[in-house]
Amino acid sequence: MVSARWLVSGTLLAGALGSAAATLAAPTAPAAAATRGSGGADASALYHQTLATTRSWSVHYASSSTQSAKTLIASGDAGPASGSQTVLLGKGTISIVVIGGLSYVKGNAGGLETLVGLDASQAAQTAGHWIQFSTSNAAFSQVVVGVRSKDVAQELALKGPLTLGRSRTVDGIKVEAIDGTQKFGKSTLHVVLYVRARGSHVPVEEDSVDSKGRPTAAEHVAYSKWGEQVRPRAPQAAVTIGPVSAV
Repeated sequence: MVSARWLVSGTLLAGALGSAAATLAAPTAPAAAATRGSGGADASALYHQTLATTRSWSVHYASSSTQSAKTLIASGDAGPASGSQTVLLGKGTISIVVIGGLSYVKGNAGGLETLVGLDASQAAQTAGHWIQFSTSNAAFSQVVVGVRSKDVAQELALKGPLTLGRSRTVDGIKVEAIDGTQKFGKSTLHVVLYVRARGSHVPVEEDSVDSKGRPTAAEHVAYSKWGEQVRPRAPQAAVTIGPVSAV
């Protein structure tokens, strides 16, 4: 899924938002937390169990990320090989569908220019039409990143040292809180990943927080419908870019 890191580093397109890089001060290190959760798991083991489960399951997610007064909103359904996603940044919007080796994107002119990297003329000509390309097409590799569940696992990546916060309830689900950090451009932010305390330790929510542990607008992601069936239909593409292959 697309996250605040995209707003800082320009993940979806090379340099299109380079000037939007945030200049955030590194947060104060969080206070020492308990090393074991209510089930006895330590932070590192719990985190790696979470990543292993995430890579192989399907999930629905909804995220909101804000940096330098720019808010990126994304939602989608991610499966191991296929997925779909919608992205909104200002007045620009795009929809992405990945089905194995083939990918598709459609958006308004603003979205195709700002989020995909087409020039103004190309964006105007293809606005409202599905564009088909190979999922392995290097020119569009950053468009499809985050759409599949293996990409979701990468977006969850935390840097150590990892610690466990207090157990709590999020959206009616008992969770363990894994505290860590993530790189946002040149800055490092404190991030808390909430995972199910019982059963499979899948993510429930991920939030950036300030030095006092309060959520910030930099990143918020909610996960639901783990194990749902993700089988997006291939849209009728009007434009094909580059050689395509379903293999």
